[in-house]
Order: sequence, then C-alpha cells, then structure tokens
Amino acid sequence: MPQQKLIQLLASAKELHASDIHLSPQRDNYHCYFRLNGDFCLMEAYSLTEAQKLITYLKFQASMDIGEKRRPQTGQYEILLDHQKISLRLSTLLDKSGLESLVIRLFSEGDILPFYKSTPFLHHCLQMFQNTEKNSGLLLFSGKTGSGKSSSMYGLAELLYQTHTRKVITIENPVEHYHQAFLQIEINEKAGLTYQEILREVLRHDPDIIIIGEIRDNETAQMAIRAALTGHLVLSTVHAGSLKGILNRLTELGLSKSDLAESLIGISHQRIFSLYCPLCAGKCQPYCTHLKEKRTVLYEYLEHDAIWKQQTCALSIARQFRKGVCYGYFKTQSLERR
Repeated sequence: MPQQKLIQLLASAKELHASDIHLSPQRDNYHCYFRLNGDFCLMEAYSLTEAQKLITYLKFQASMDIGEKRRPQTGQYEILLDHQKISLRLSTLLDKSGLESLVIRLFSEGDILPFYKSTPFLHHCLQMFQNTEKNSGLLLFSGKTGSGKSSSMYGLAELLYQTHTRKVITIENPVEHYHQAFLQIEINEKAGLTYQEILREVLRHDPDIIIIGEIRDNETAQMAIRAALTGHLVLSTVHAGSLKGILNRLTELGLSKSDLAESLIGISHQRIFSLYCPLCAGKCQPYCTHLKEKRTVLYEYLEHDAIWKQQTCALSIARQFRKGVCYGYFKTQSLERR
C-alpha cells in the first residue's frame, strides 16, 4: 500500500534527519535518495509500479493533478508522524523516458535549533542578538542554498521572543519552521497573496518583528525597507556569496544607498561545515550517534557603519575555520571542499 510505504519512508527520513527525499527514475526501477547533512545518499530501490503508485498517492494528497505528467508541478500537504506535524513540499519533473521524478522537502514542527547552538564560536551571534534586541531596522542573512539561512533567522527570532515577548509575523513561501507563538502566513500567488500584498497588510497588524522568507525582487525589497523605517525589526534572507555581495545584490534590486544606510542595521553571511567525528575518523556517518549535530555554521557579520566602511569581517569564516581545526571541530580539507 502506498500509504504504508510513505509512513515507512518518512519514519526512516526522520530518524536520519534527512532534509529531502528523492525518487529518481532509472531504466528498470526507481532509486530512493536521502539528502543527509548535505550529501546525496542512495537508500533503496523501488520497482517502477511501486514508485509510480507512491508518486500518484502523494500527488493526490497534495491536491496536484494526478493526470498531468508532462508539466512540472508543485504542491504540499501535512502529515502527523509520531504525534509530530511534518510538512511535505513536493516537486515533480518528467524525464525523457516519460517517467516522473519526485522530490519531497521535509519541514518538521519544533525543529528550530537554538541560535547560540548553531555555531561553536558565539562572537557574531552575540553581536546579532545585542544589535536586534533594542533596535528596529533590517537585518539580512545570506549564504548558499542549504547553508541554514532560514534556520539562523528563526533561531534569532525565537531568542528575541524568549527574551522579551513580542509579536512575530512571518511571510514565507512555504512556511519552513512551524512556531506556535508566531503568526505565520504563506504565499499563495494563485490567490493574489504575494509577498508585497501580504506585507502591506502585515504592517497594519502591529507586529514587533517581521520575518520575510526571501527578498527576491524590487517591490519586496522596497516594502522591507519601508517596514524597517517605520519602527519594525525586519529579518530576511538574500542570495549572495559574501558580505559585499549582499550590498551588490540589493543595489541590483534597485535600492538606493541612502535607503539602505537608513534601514540596514546588520548583514550576515554564513557557511555550513561538517563536524569531525573521532569515531568515524572524519565526517560523521548517517547512522553514527556520537554527534547530536553533525554540521555547524560559521558566520561573518557587520553592523551599522562597519557595513559601509569595512565590507569585510575581521573575524572571517576562514579565520574561525582555522581556529576550529585547532580545536578538533574540522578537518583541514573541509574549507576548500565547501
């Protein structure tokens, strides 16, 4: 039964802390892969019939068109597994042989890592917290896809909420981390619920902290600036490869330096690294239980005037990494590979 197969698959993914499940068609069967700590790991093989039944079942549950295979589709739905809510975000693509490939992104309720536990070196975490605790303005997180930007952003928001109870509203596509105390709103472009439309209404809802999932166009960027200038703390992410790249990206989106100088209170860039496991003699393997967290983040951070004067961070990621090698957190080759 597809339902039983799905439960088994999700239970295994949850046990191994997989972020994604891939069902990839081969010539005679389907391969099931897990994304584990950034690595693409083959888990098992399914027959064509078994995999296609599972894909059809998932598409039906996510209100996708089960009769449409030629066009890419996306959808999502929620499922309870061991009394925990898990959100599944689905994406399908058709390959040249006429078989569908499916990727499932997993989002679990209550899996926000405490901000101070996200990195072994707390200097930049303390800076970000102290800067946002009493200030309004815009703070941006950047990094590669899968570097943990959203997790860091939520970790900081959770820390601020625990320190002083505040009204937190999130605008995301989709909601990645569920939090009972936050008002979380999901983008639905078919219904006209875009970042811009929702953000206009959110500003009338008296928030203290606004989380915007990603700044990706000029209008969203302008609304984020407006929210920051009207006395709100705005946290968001942007795709950039360095601290200087954040400023270049915002300029590309049409923001003026004067608007940024008034609203931008901090910029953070991060990279994620595998921790060294003495039992595995290197990267911690999926079934090893020696390390509770198998990866960690290193941050670079600038705030206020330093954003425009320095554009480089004195306590750089490379410097922290070398320190981490001395402490036994990393192997010396990891920085080059990442």
